Amino acid sequence: MRFRYKKNTLWGLAISLGVAAVVALLFLANVFQRLEWMSYDMRAAMFRASRAAHPDIALILVDEASLKAMNPLVGRWPWPRSVFADLIEFLALGQPRAVVFDVLFTENERGYGVAPGALGPNDARLVAATREGARVYHAFEIHKDEADEVNKTLLDKPIPPDFKKRFAVANAQGFPPSLHNAFSLPFPALYRAARGAGVVEFERDRDGVFRRTRLLREYQGSLYPVLSTVALLDMLKPKRVALDGQRMYLDDLAVPVRADGSYLVNMYGRYNTYSISGVLATIQRLHSGNTDRLLVNPDEFRDKIVFVGASAAGLEDLKTTPVAHGTPGVMLHASIASNILYKDFLSVIPPFMTVVMIFVLTVATGMGILLLPRVQLKVGFTLVMLLAFVGWALWRFQSNVVYDMVPPLAAMATVWLVIFGRLAFTEGKDKKRVRMMLSQYVSPAILAEVVDKYEDYLRAEVGSKEHITILFSDIREFTGLSESLRPEQVVEILNAHFSAMSDAIFQYEGTLDKFIGDALMAFWGAPVRAADHARRAVLAGLDMLHRLEGVNAELAGKRYPTLRIGIGINTGDVILGNIGSEKKLDYTAIGDHVNLASRMEGLTKQYGCPMLISEYTLAELGADIPSAVVDQVRVKGKQQPIRIYRPLAAPDGPPKALTQAQETVRVSKAAFEAYLARDWRKAKRLYAQLPEGDGVRGVFTARCGEYLKTAPPRSWDGVYVMRSK
Repeated sequence: MRFRYKKNTLWGLAISLGVAAVVALLFLANVFQRLEWMSYDMRAAMFRASRAAHPDIALILVDEASLKAMNPLVGRWPWPRSVFADLIEFLALGQPRAVVFDVLFTENERGYGVAPGALGPNDARLVAATREGARVYHAFEIHKDEADEVNKTLLDKPIPPDFKKRFAVANAQGFPPSLHNAFSLPFPALYRAARGAGVVEFERDRDGVFRRTRLLREYQGSLYPVLSTVALLDMLKPKRVALDGQRMYLDDLAVPVRADGSYLVNMYGRYNTYSISGVLATIQRLHSGNTDRLLVNPDEFRDKIVFVGASAAGLEDLKTTPVAHGTPGVMLHASIASNILYKDFLSVIPPFMTVVMIFVLTVATGMGILLLPRVQLKVGFTLVMLLAFVGWALWRFQSNVVYDMVPPLAAMATVWLVIFGRLAFTEGKDKKRVRMMLSQYVSPAILAEVVDKYEDYLRAEVGSKEHITILFSDIREFTGLSESLRPEQVVEILNAHFSAMSDAIFQYEGTLDKFIGDALMAFWGAPVRAADHARRAVLAGLDMLHRLEGVNAELAGKRYPTLRIGIGINTGDVILGNIGSEKKLDYTAIGDHVNLASRMEGLTKQYGCPMLISEYTLAELGADIPSAVVDQVRVKGKQQPIRIYRPLAAPDGPPKALTQAQETVRVSKAAFEAYLARDWRKAKRLYAQLPEGDGVRGVFTARCGEYLKTAPPRSWDGVYVMRSK
């Protein structure tokens, strides 16, 4: 026993270490990256969506309401530059710490009779407001363009020396070079008047979500701040700007960055926002001399960093972020600025710590499964380990520490599956013997349900309401046939017949409920659920009729009589469960729809059809199985009449048989419509077009003949009442 215990411990440890090593390699190869992004986004949405950005940051947004309100005054976007000049002058009244534009002014405004490249009146106003107003910072782009015959001469051009001298970050160290080869600057007069300029370009991750950026962008050896940090760097004027490992230092302020130098933005869900339409309406009131009841008081922006950007969908600056879809891009910049003001940085644990966690958690989970004695404890321990790690990671995220969650969870789940699989293989021999024994008597679906989920079958009263399709089959006139045979011959015939019929039922994944003398009952849709259970049942019934031909050929070789069967099928809600006592259970279905399926089988004798289905089954069957209408009947014990149909051919059958079946469907429909319309002559003529020997033809030609002699009363509704089962 001790040897076996030691052996189990050793192979359990080996499996755990092997699983941990594989998962660690996959993690280092970034196989889990997309799943990890999804995990991070869920955490960010859970904990950051309700967080508010720093109160010293305000956003003025060009929203949909602004575009509509300004359209009658200045036309469509882009608006005249004078509008933004008015905005700067208004904000200057409140003395903000900075006004940062997330709007590109890269070209001179056209029109107004100004020559190309010259400074028009609106541009001149914007330049003057930028120079004379509050601390105003404008946006520019540094990006990567592909070379072609048209623009290759425009790539890798140097940034103008005066721009580089004023706005490049001095003495920056440790930052890697980039592949940027193009730029778009504010028009010269504007950037010369600006307090600063920041890069607005953001890079999305491969799944399209914006999560990170580089706080400094390199171009031809010089570094430029992103728009988020341009005002803060100007205020702080750090003497040291350096990238050292996973930290970017602004003097003594350490900003965590990823291994590739990118900064993970700690997003917020709430911001101090203003619609630019309200601000412009206030400016208009001031211009008219009305200083009472201003919509927006300029004092609200005192000592604030004001970002100006767009939130209207038509301006194409909406981005998907971890906390929301359709986030205005300016909010990414505002979040980074707020992170710095709050010192609200996310710290991502280094990869080696994730690898250590993978090994520790995998080995702990694997050994716990092996050492605990009961299955419930093994499963419970694994769940506790999973939940404990998830809880720890979520708790740490609230403290701005980001753990990789997917690789450790994947490792724990994998080791659970592998070890339980080995346990099932090595310690499940007795269960396999039970399977082999029971498989002779019950369907594979029931076998799996009983053996693998035995706890659910310990009590007899377990049951549920299920929507299934039920099939009944019976051998015609078997009582008289059996009286002429010896008992062993009867058993041989039944075994041959039931073996073939069971194979057909199992072929279409049905559950063989029971044998009742020379009859059988089966159903589809439970315990293994299938949306197409009606189709499977009908195809199984057609296959049973086909297999019966082989059975009869076998019986004929032994000079036994030929068998004929009737098959009835119905679909509906039943009560399904273990019916019986604690000592003897029968997993079966009961209810009206089970009884109706049995009635369908009985009706096959009345109409001379080998198989009948109810209108409920037809409704879920599909049009590719041709089924001809037979009659509208009221069976014994039921008040509601139903229509019955006969499936004629499988969809993969011979083309000639399908063509003939479709013709029978057409003729039967026309004949039955004439029958319901009391046009007995037409109905009789149409039914006579069905093949010789067709049972439905015989029934309805005779019935129409009787009605031609003696018509039914005016209250006749076409329903045929069955007086017997």
